[in-house]
Amino acid sequence: MIFLSKLLTEQRVVMLEETDKEGVLARLVHVLADSHVIHDETGLLDAIRGRELIMSTGIGFGIAVPHAKIKTVDDVTLAVGVSQKGIQFGSLDDKPVHIVVMIAAGAEQQDLYIRTLARVMLVLKNPKVREKLIAAKTPGDVLKVFAAY
Repeated sequence: MIFLSKLLTEQRVVMLEETDKEGVLARLVHVLADSHVIHDETGLLDAIRGRELIMSTGIGFGIAVPHAKIKTVDDVTLAVGVSQKGIQFGSLDDKPVHIVVMIAAGAEQQDLYIRTLARVMLVLKNPKVREKLIAAKTPGDVLKVFAAY
């Protein structure tokens, strides 16, 4: 089983001040780029933007899960952003996004990538988890929520 709390560090959890989708994507990619498994920040941002052009990863319920697989990523990694104000993300339900979980994986990691994406969705489909994440005040609070589920 995949434990999201093992894929996250406090440094990859941010309390978002950005108010627009592009700003959020750039911030989370920058956060991921500090990881030793990401070797091309610009390439990752381009891949994330390209995925968003296909269809918004704002899936509804205040959640967005931008994701990409590229060859310059060595291993699956996550970044989480929480916005108490909400961000217009072009979500399927046209409502603001409060929780953004960005997933980056290597080009050859299809199975782990899909299992990680599925685990994120399983955890975030719980309304109590979403409420606790939105109410979180610090990255440490966010990590505790993920660790509990």
